[in-house]
Amino acid sequence: MKRFINYMMILLLFFGSISEIIAQQQNFLTVSGNKLYDTTGKEVRLTGVNWFGFETQNYSPHGIWSRDMKSVLQQIKDLGFNTIRVPWCNEMLNPSSTIAINSYGTDPYSGVSPMNEEETTVSKPIELLDIFVKWCQENDMKIVLDNHSRAADGFLNEAVWYTPEYSEERWINDWVFIADRYKNYSAVVAMDLNNEPHGSTWGDSNPATDWNKAAERCGNAVLQANPNVLIIIEGVGEFEGNSYWWGGQLMGAKKYPVQLSDPSKLMYSAHEYGPEVSQQDWFTASDFPQNMPGLWTDNFHYLYEEGTSPLFLGEFGIKDQDAFGGISYTWFTEFTDFMGDIYSWTFWSMNPNSGDTGGILQDDWTNVNQWKLDVLTPHLAPFIPNVVGGTGNLPPTAKFSSDIDSGNAPLTVQFDASESSDPDGDNLSYSWSFGDGSTATGVGISHLFTQPGTYQVSLTVSDGSLSHTSNKTITVVDDTVPTVTANLVTDNNSGVAPSIINFDATGSTSSDGSTLVYSWDFGDGTAGSGVTINHEFVDVGSYDVVLTVSNADGISDTAITTIIITEPNTGGDCSFGAPLSNPLPTISNASYNNMYVLGSGGPDLSNVTNFTINWDLQNSGLWQLSMNTNNGVPNWWNDLKSNITIQTFNTAQPSITITGTGFPNLDGAYYATIDGDNFALVSKSGAFTIYFSNSNAAPNCQEQLKDPIVDSEIRIKTYPNPVANKLIISQDNSFNNAQMKIVDISGKVIKTFSTITDTNMIELNVSELKAGVYFIKIFDQKNTVTKQIIKQ
Repeated sequence: MKRFINYMMILLLFFGSISEIIAQQQNFLTVSGNKLYDTTGKEVRLTGVNWFGFETQNYSPHGIWSRDMKSVLQQIKDLGFNTIRVPWCNEMLNPSSTIAINSYGTDPYSGVSPMNEEETTVSKPIELLDIFVKWCQENDMKIVLDNHSRAADGFLNEAVWYTPEYSEERWINDWVFIADRYKNYSAVVAMDLNNEPHGSTWGDSNPATDWNKAAERCGNAVLQANPNVLIIIEGVGEFEGNSYWWGGQLMGAKKYPVQLSDPSKLMYSAHEYGPEVSQQDWFTASDFPQNMPGLWTDNFHYLYEEGTSPLFLGEFGIKDQDAFGGISYTWFTEFTDFMGDIYSWTFWSMNPNSGDTGGILQDDWTNVNQWKLDVLTPHLAPFIPNVVGGTGNLPPTAKFSSDIDSGNAPLTVQFDASESSDPDGDNLSYSWSFGDGSTATGVGISHLFTQPGTYQVSLTVSDGSLSHTSNKTITVVDDTVPTVTANLVTDNNSGVAPSIINFDATGSTSSDGSTLVYSWDFGDGTAGSGVTINHEFVDVGSYDVVLTVSNADGISDTAITTIIITEPNTGGDCSFGAPLSNPLPTISNASYNNMYVLGSGGPDLSNVTNFTINWDLQNSGLWQLSMNTNNGVPNWWNDLKSNITIQTFNTAQPSITITGTGFPNLDGAYYATIDGDNFALVSKSGAFTIYFSNSNAAPNCQEQLKDPIVDSEIRIKTYPNPVANKLIISQDNSFNNAQMKIVDISGKVIKTFSTITDTNMIELNVSELKAGVYFIKIFDQKNTVTKQIIKQ
């Protein structure tokens, strides 16, 4: 009997151990009705951010040129988000697609140095994604993989789920490959099969366009590879005449629901945006914002109300609180409150370089836009562990806030760690390091920073066995040192020789209100002084006018602007009155058969057969500016309106700036003017005019337009462009004691360099520049060359 009891005890111990092992499992999620549950039966929600980049030509998350990838992931977690939606493109899986991540510097958030040490060891985008997934798996973060496009940066051009280069078969096979690769990682909890299939139909059984059937084919193939993963299906753009945001139109799911082999793995997803992405009628309706819940319910929320599916808002975002007179912020807060604590969602985006929405991070890729977090944070859901069951101890999460992030020395800051948590309910200890050599313990703490500086404050929480650290930057400044800011305004940036230009520096300031001294260098060998001044430019040429403003302590700042002086007209006026003193009058369906380029240096429009313009002065809207060509290059029909970056037809001196047309020499800034029944675009450089007319004869003024005299002795190259850290400047001949200036888009001189003799290549470190557009101005003896660069 004793022997039998011992045998039974051994069996119980053995099966008990097996049960414990089995109880520890990957925590995938399941749908039931309109709820989402983990493997323990606990209701959960995915609340996170998008971090894009894998879907671009970088094939990697944006920002890791100045941040450590794992440090950004940690910052996302520290902010309380439990999910990251990761856009990717099929092109990144091509054998020829490679990456080269740099490892250097110190991450400003976590302090890790060098950054991206592991990431630099891989050369394939999928290998970098492996590192990304592994970190999230080990740190209890969930991932939604979003197939954003087939080609890198192709999302705006791809209306359905396949392209001529990437077939449906390739699309499905790539998803199966991804699903199989990460099937043992419950961090990869969901597959968003296709981003915004806005050109697709829903339920019409057309195999070329029917999105819900394509989603079924792909979703079922994915579930064969990984039966545990969620399949996320976005909406289209239009259904039975009802249009809504791309990806947000889910009306068709009521009549034609997606049918997967496992219905408990289906989750519908919508996208929703405010007027910064595109102005819509509902934002200007008299009953806004009360009209919005009805729209949301009609297009996607009915799926939740009817218990069909939980909803995942894959994208929604905002850039400026004050945009459209505050309508954007009203939409943002109303929609966030509408989702409340029932939706899963991922905010667009963590990146600051999303043109329409900006991001959680500011342009420095480190500090956060707190006002966005203030709206999102109350609706965050708890973290979802990637492994559940068993008796293993789970790590705590450190999280803290401060009453202020910056100020003048001495600065007292209140820190609060009460939002830190432990999934096991263990008691926590709190340890602080303030970055100035001092430490403290406790949940809430007050600390005095006595000296100016940038301090990395760290909180470490421990459950006695495992610990977690969170970081925050506190900036302390000394406002006793005054600052000077130069501001330069001109009444005109071009003229005809001889020409008098008026300059005004009254906008320049000194932070302590001290008296300023104003010095002018007009770029033609002459100088001047005074807060306002005029100067006559006698000779034709391009002149960089530099204003230097300084106070009595020698603190100074500079601003620069370029003046273009052209040859005088000897006959008729080829500018046709430009710039006009009044707004451009209304133009209704004006169509021209003949295009004349007057002067030199303009575009070749010989293949253009027709030009059409429609301008509505009442609504201040240019709603058509297009031309037809007869040779199919670059397109048989070119919608120039989509290439206009600046439009001021409704003000004095009406003008436009055109970029990205594909026509050589067409891109540029123009004044817009009317000559009788004819329309003209006058290049702001003064070199040429494009004259649109139905007359068979060009106006007799072509000889009056001349190119500005610019010395072309030096041929400067700058690369890479866009640039991350190091910019190379080269020319065929040696630089001869050249001076170089980096100027921002407002004309402010950011940095000045001098070169040595006998070198034809210069390397500049531009890592400290913020992301944006800059100009490199190179002064070599009497020559001046300006190059535009884009800092990533």
